Amino acid sequence: TSFLDPAGAAEILSLVAELNKRLGITVLLVEHRLDMASPYADRVVVMDRGRVVLDGPPEEVLTSREAEEVGIGIPKVVRLYELLAESGLRLPKVPLTPKDMASLVAEVAGACR
Repeated sequence: TSFLDPAGAAEILSLVAELNKRLGITVLLVEHRLDMASPYADRVVVMDRGRVVLDGPPEEVLTSREAEEVGIGIPKVVRLYELLAESGLRLPKVPLTPKDMASLVAEVAGACR
């Protein structure tokens, strides 16, 4: 998806996810735009200089200290989650999309009433 505009890349990722779901096949995707790809991933593997340095669910990999150390681009919504946590607002899980973030913030706000 590297030469596609964001809308085209999102469409391709959606189609690949649908194939994965319908056919039950494993899909290996190499993608540097984690904002776009992480919501579709069950597992994220980060390599640095030919070696696997992180491997696990996106929520764990993207919030690990090692992720920043190897210089991967942390999705903006995950960074916002971290900033909110540092400010004292704890969300029940790590959001991977803006829609997830909005739902989680609404859930927490509703619980505070």
